[in-house]
Amino acid sequence: MTEEGKRARRILILEDSPSQAQKLGNLLSTQGYTVTRAVDGLDGLYKLADIKPDLVISDVWMPRLTGFEFCSAMKNDLELSSIPIILLTTLAARKDLIEGLNSGADYYLTKPYNEQLLLSMVDFILANWNYSSNGNSGPEIELTSAGSAEKIKAKPEQIVNFLFSTHENLITNNRELIQAKQALLSINNELEEKVKEKTLSLEKEVEEREKANTALKKILSGTVGALARAVEMRDLYTAGHQQRVSEISNRIGKKLALSPDQLEGLRVMGLLHDIGKIIVPAEILTKPSQLNDYEFLCIKAHPQAGHDILKDIDFPWPVATAILQHHERLNGSGYPLGLPGPNILIEAKILAVADVFESMSSHRPYRPAFSIEIALQELSDHQGVLYDPEVVAAARQVLKSEPELTVASSLPLSD
Repeated sequence: MTEEGKRARRILILEDSPSQAQKLGNLLSTQGYTVTRAVDGLDGLYKLADIKPDLVISDVWMPRLTGFEFCSAMKNDLELSSIPIILLTTLAARKDLIEGLNSGADYYLTKPYNEQLLLSMVDFILANWNYSSNGNSGPEIELTSAGSAEKIKAKPEQIVNFLFSTHENLITNNRELIQAKQALLSINNELEEKVKEKTLSLEKEVEEREKANTALKKILSGTVGALARAVEMRDLYTAGHQQRVSEISNRIGKKLALSPDQLEGLRVMGLLHDIGKIIVPAEILTKPSQLNDYEFLCIKAHPQAGHDILKDIDFPWPVATAILQHHERLNGSGYPLGLPGPNILIEAKILAVADVFESMSSHRPYRPAFSIEIALQELSDHQGVLYDPEVVAAARQVLKSEPELTVASSLPLSD
């Protein structure tokens, strides 16, 4: 149809939604059609008689007069009945289609409608409509579906038009669904690629972090070992003492079901528990006779000194605090703070037991090593008073089942 021909064609729109009416009006106007708008069914009847449109496009649900009621009124008017009408609605149930047919509607289009389909339908109707037909007379047909019967009174061409428009709706909706599925598939593929890229990036980042953590652990282990050796180099008699305390503490911790992280921290605490002795003069550390009160005070200062040396290092465990407390006792008789049992870290309680056992069962400048039995008896005699009973019990099990931990002793471990 030419532009001049389209301008000669008048279309009446019945739509109570201003935004929907404007959208539909603009769509038709840009195609060259002359458009008039009615705000509801009653307003549509007034304008219908005035302008005698070539086509009516009506919404179904409107105030004052519905699209079905408007359609029935128009089709029952002999002068207006030949005007074709398209019903626009969100309703798509069988009863709604039947009501549309019974009201005399010629075409049916569901919202949201495809604009290209609507324009094609308008062009087809205006180019091919037979205006000689009139009225809504037609044979009455009884339609049975899902166990219920519905009566339809419509002309054959109406039914054909309804079937055509319904078919076109389905085809268009199916096409749009396929396009939507293809778009979703494309988006999904893009997302999968991005997820793969992100996963690879994260895996690489995790791998790099693991390498960095491994390197840091090596540096930490090397630093801890160097600090421990620095202390032991000043006292040949206690060489290996910190290493053995670390091993015994770790085994006791395992027996007490400490977490792997706690066990790693306990290992470091054992290696560094005597680092504070670096402030003690070498002649006191290696003195072959009993210490006097002043010398013993110097020795007793090493937990505080060790704490002060390590307190500013950001260990992932309470290393400095455990070292400060490893000479504290359950009854508060320990040093340097005289803490009671509830205020002492479990790691410090373990270090205390391992330290006492290792010291007693090893040679010292001022005495030979005690037997393993005597060292264990010392722990048993004072459990619950000086030493934690659970830690002592775990230590006895470990030291009896793992005699290799007592290699520094002068006597073998007996049952």
